[in-house]
Amino acid sequence: MSQQEQPWQPGPNDLPFTFHLINPHGDRHLGFNEVEGRYYRLWQHKAPERLHTGDAIFLRPSDINQIISYAMIWVRNHPENPRGYELIDEVAAGAKGIVMHFAQAAQAPSQG
Repeated sequence: MSQQEQPWQPGPNDLPFTFHLINPHGDRHLGFNEVEGRYYRLWQHKAPERLHTGDAIFLRPSDINQIISYAMIWVRNHPENPRGYELIDEVAAGAKGIVMHFAQAAQAPSQG
């Protein structure tokens, strides 16, 4: 996820999934594949990149509520799919990771 990205705004033909989180800054776009129950990072000049849900949360922490909502709706709508357990674990790990990241950043002495 450290790859530099040129800002771009996807058009209708660039949105391969049902649910998308489009960043107004033109980078870090996400799509949620409803068939697979997986998040993908959308790129301008390459195929969507499959992400662990925790990585999706780190990519778009301001959208954690929607990332979790899409995932939990998918789990609810696919109760027999074993992917649901993995998705719940990924959401939990991602939420914990982002909380720990910001908690540690808040405790770090400021540089100044």
